[in-house]
Amino acid sequence: MKSLIKKVFEKILKDNPSKLSTKALERASKIEKPRTGTPHDWEDYEKYLKEFERNSKE
Repeated sequence: MKSLIKKVFEKILKDNPSKLSTKALERASKIEKPRTGTPHDWEDYEKYLKEFERNSKE
C-alpha cells in the first residue's frame, strides 16, 4: 500500500509541477521536525517519535 501511495504522489508531482496542490503534496511528503509549537506540542511530538520507533522495531 505504501509503495502504491508513493507511486501516485510521484505521478501527481510529475504531471502537475506548478500547481499549488502539487507543491503542498511535495511539502507534506517530506516529513521534517516541526519548527514551532507549544511545550505541550513538543512533548506530544517526542512521545509520538518514541512510540513510532518502538512499533517499527517490532
